[in-house]
Amino acid sequence: MNRFLIPLMLLLFIGCKNHVDSRVNEKIVLDVLNEFVTSVENKDYAKIDQLTHDDFVIYENGSVWNLERFSQALEGYDSVKISYTLEDIHSIVDHNTAHLQFINKGMFTHPDTVVNLQFIESATLVRENDIWLIKFYHSTHLK
Repeated sequence: MNRFLIPLMLLLFIGCKNHVDSRVNEKIVLDVLNEFVTSVENKDYAKIDQLTHDDFVIYENGSVWNLERFSQALEGYDSVKISYTLEDIHSIVDHNTAHLQFINKGMFTHPDTVVNLQFIESATLVRENDIWLIKFYHSTHLK
């Protein structure tokens, strides 16, 4: 009986530890996503760079951009106040990879014009040296 009890307890311990690690990583991944969105709202290019992988790619409404091209596009909105609300977030997180899908409701305010848009988005993050970074981001405007 004892020879089965010890392996069983070991398996339970490992299973519980992996579950706790997964929940911690999920919170960290969601924090990175929220920091990225806030950085885009604030047009904080240094923070965006810090949160993205060296070979970051974004698919934005049919365009494929690296970080430099994305930043250039965002600079075109310097006079626009951007506010995002993320909803219906679903995540899958394992040891070194995470995938998120969600709805992003954006409000774009220019001096006397407000435009509300909705996007379906997803992001893939990777963990390198215990740091989660956004490697891929996809955004499609919903009509």
